Amino acid sequence: MKQFTKDLKTVARQLSALSQKTAKMAKALEKSPPPAGKGRKTAPVGTEEIAPISKNPSPTDRVLTVMKRYKKGISVDALRGKSGLNEKQISNIVHRACQKGKMKRIGRGMYTVYDQ
Repeated sequence: MKQFTKDLKTVARQLSALSQKTAKMAKALEKSPPPAGKGRKTAPVGTEEIAPISKNPSPTDRVLTVMKRYKKGISVDALRGKSGLNEKQISNIVHRACQKGKMKRIGRGMYTVYDQ
């Protein structure tokens, strides 16, 4: 029991010292002027810049524009030839576009733009 009382007094002293250090730091912070010109400035609401439209369409956009020309569908091989992309790129683009609902599979290796 004596050890427990001794430990409690030690903790109380340490907390008191910590409290005094915190009070000194708070006073020093109040006295110091705020940093000038540092930090991030935020733009007013509604003045965000709109990203410019790129002149080079993405590979997905290229594939979709080619597909829009063929209403009855187009094969992966034909897409590869018309778009200039390799087989792996075409495969990935078609897979992602089908998942997003932008195109649909109408047969083995045949795809068309999704009718909405």
